[in-house]
Amino acid sequence: LDDGARTDKHNPAPQTPQARYRARVRPLLLCPTEFEASRLQPVARATGAELQVIGVGVTCEAAVRQLAGQDARGRIAVLAGIAGAIDDAATVGSAFMAERVVDEMGQTHHPTLPCTGPRLALCCSRVVVVGRGARNACANMTGAAMVDMESGPFARVASACGWRWGVLRGISDDASVELPEEVMRWLRPDGGTNWMPLAADLITKPRLWSPVRRMVRHASLALHSVSAGLPPLLGRA
Repeated sequence: LDDGARTDKHNPAPQTPQARYRARVRPLLLCPTEFEASRLQPVARATGAELQVIGVGVTCEAAVRQLAGQDARGRIAVLAGIAGAIDDAATVGSAFMAERVVDEMGQTHHPTLPCTGPRLALCCSRVVVVGRGARNACANMTGAAMVDMESGPFARVASACGWRWGVLRGISDDASVELPEEVMRWLRPDGGTNWMPLAADLITKPRLWSPVRRMVRHASLALHSVSAGLPPLLGRA
């Protein structure tokens, strides 16, 4: 073969600047809590994603903004972890892509990564939504089937900085479950666990043992499903 007829292996097509950037920058995998990150660390390692804990609730927006540098446009970013069901379509232990995100101010955001599996609408709340009545009201107001506390801030930042973004949530509690009112005492804003309040509550309130065991079991099932759905989203199917 002459020089003009070399194979692609020896004469690859020149990459565009966008393609070179995507090859250089690792996908970003964001988790609200250290517990979620610990369960998703193996898939982050396998896919080469950068795993970051951003904290719990809408205050996570500051942490997400810190990750959004000037050279962030086009980066793959996925928010992953657990969520609660506010509709019977969201079944415990299953994972769903967010087909749209309704943030805590009622604004709707549409993920830019293609959906690679089952999808449902997701809404973001400033507070933990507990009780069947509150969950029904949340579903009726937003048209969503899942609720979390971080997707709104993440969606705003991801859209503003031009990330290719998506949200994958595993369902850890169904629409009829009453979460313990103490649950937010057990989490630090940075995503860590408040072990002292958790231990104190378990010692002084034996009724909490059963719901806590259920929460851990269901969260583990949900995060197993999330792990299975992440590689295609992170570009490493």
